[in-house]
Amino acid sequence: MNSFNHPNAGRSQHHSSDEIDLRDIAIMLINGWRWIAISMATCLLLAGLYLVASTASYHSSLSYTETSDGLNVINRIPGVAITPQQAVSELEIRLGSYERFRAFLDQHPDYADMLMRDSAPELEGTVLRTQFRELKVAPGDLASGSPGEVSFSYPEDVDGASLLNQYFQWSQQQYTSDLLTRVDRSLASAISRNEAQMEAHLEAYDAELDATVTRMNEEHSIRRLELQDQLAAERAAERASREERIRTLEQAEEVAGMLGITKPTSPLALGDADDADDADDADDAARIVYDNVSIGNDLPLYFLGTDALAAEREVLKQGLDQPITSPSIRQIEMQLEQLQHQRRIEAFKARETDSPFIDAYNQLRQENTLLRANRVTADDIDVVEVVNVAYRPMQPEGPGKALVLALALILGGMLGVMLVMLVTFSRSLRQYRSQRA
Repeated sequence: MNSFNHPNAGRSQHHSSDEIDLRDIAIMLINGWRWIAISMATCLLLAGLYLVASTASYHSSLSYTETSDGLNVINRIPGVAITPQQAVSELEIRLGSYERFRAFLDQHPDYADMLMRDSAPELEGTVLRTQFRELKVAPGDLASGSPGEVSFSYPEDVDGASLLNQYFQWSQQQYTSDLLTRVDRSLASAISRNEAQMEAHLEAYDAELDATVTRMNEEHSIRRLELQDQLAAERAAERASREERIRTLEQAEEVAGMLGITKPTSPLALGDADDADDADDADDAARIVYDNVSIGNDLPLYFLGTDALAAEREVLKQGLDQPITSPSIRQIEMQLEQLQHQRRIEAFKARETDSPFIDAYNQLRQENTLLRANRVTADDIDVVEVVNVAYRPMQPEGPGKALVLALALILGGMLGVMLVMLVTFSRSLRQYRSQRA
């Protein structure tokens, strides 16, 4: 350090030109080598203390990619449509959620204790949130085919690789469970909608059936009244016909009595009786006329005689007091008897349920049966495929001892040079002032 006090050094610097001489700088640095050495030693000491106090940091990453057919099973469920890109995006959002990270630690307290180390319990939230910031989610590029990546930086005393693998697997399982919940909810919603439609079909059919029964009852009532009117008309017509027959018989009986016909006869026989006293040479033409009359089908009733006419008239009068019947009346009575039992309406009322007779209802019930047959498990869903699992590297990521020591040497040398130049400038300035004084 005596070289800084040499009087000739001050004079030479004072009388030198304003140009910088590199030899002077080199001599200055050589003379101040002790300051440089002390600065470098101090920086190396501080770097050593930093390396001793600091903890080695490791970095692990897990890469994954989407699957092409891992969602085909659930996409066949009505109301569910999830693309692989959408599934990967939703999973990445879950991986980057601090709340889900805390839920994972709540279910895996060993990892929570590992991250907390010796931290105070009241600082748990702060420590865990700080650790969570070291977990990075980098989505993959689907266009280029590069996989997504989840990385985690952790200190040496934390098994970060295992934590990362477990957290990714847990997140995937939770997301798969949520997808299964969506599937169950979608199936339940579809079944509920179908059941509501089935109930609506039943109500509509019941209303239609009630209207049909009402119409049928009305039609039957009208038909019954019509048949009863027709029956009354037929009976009245039949009675009138019989009464008319009685009057006709009475008139014929009166005529027969006047002619003295008591037994059935014919015009020919009647003519023979009237001409019994005439000659045998009666005109043959007259006999032929009587013969033609007797052969005819429309002989007057009085030719039956009073006995037959009276007997028929009496029978008809007695029949007036008895139920009047005829083929047409019996046909009407048969139809009325059939209307007493409405078999179709009785069949409608005897049904326990109307569902077998509703095609739309049966179709929806079949659809619900098929929906309930869907059984989707976690093994049927594959959201992503892990390309590389996380592992603990052989060497820590930081701090690098060689780099820290090298930086300490460079920084110490720079500080030493600056210190030598500052000291030299300060002394030369004092010498200059003393010379001026």
